[in-house]
Amino acid sequence: MPLPLIFLPAMPCDGRMYTDQLEGLNDLVATSSRVLAHATFAESAENLLASVDGAFLLAGTAYGGCLAMEVLARAPERVRGLWLMNCQPGAHPYPDAVRTTSRRIRTGEHERVIAEFAENAIPAEDADSRAAFVQMARDTGADVFARQSDATLTRSDRWSTLATSRIPTLLIWGNADRFVPAEVGLRIAALMPHARFELLEGCGHFPTLERPALCTELARQWLIESVLI
Repeated sequence: MPLPLIFLPAMPCDGRMYTDQLEGLNDLVATSSRVLAHATFAESAENLLASVDGAFLLAGTAYGGCLAMEVLARAPERVRGLWLMNCQPGAHPYPDAVRTTSRRIRTGEHERVIAEFAENAIPAEDADSRAAFVQMARDTGADVFARQSDATLTRSDRWSTLATSRIPTLLIWGNADRFVPAEVGLRIAALMPHARFELLEGCGHFPTLERPALCTELARQWLIESVLI
């Protein structure tokens, strides 16, 4: 049986942000995606662990990357490889801003918050990726968006988790992201002896959505050369 590769989408997205990878890697691994929106990161991580048997690989972007690190912290023996994109290993630095965002989503400003996220996440010249993100966020709905926003307040500092991990790790970072700068990815790479770091010029917060074919090719190389050996 091929090893499962579970994709965890960014907030407030779904598996469409990994369409190219779900199709383009399924000859090597058993690909799937999960949208998790429990009240805490701990609950979402435990839910994932309870729903999967044995060992697996994890890929996560932004919110999904933070969830992937939470899973790794709780069951390091089960995670055989980690693929992180534009995520922040530390606790959330702006809790008041998170509370404001959650309140706005719940009180009639859902569309405006989506538009603001798109503006900060994806360069203006990439209209197609912005439109795809907006559609996913609308379809995911205000309730999931607000619950995921709330859950980011429960994020733990996972720098030490990454520093002690020895599993193969792929780091793909968009350098035009206004949320999580490339310096964060470079710091992770410096901590992890088995990490491969790829910086994508002109790419924003969602590498697999903005550069789908390139991300799939980079992931194939990583799987073949570092994981499935």
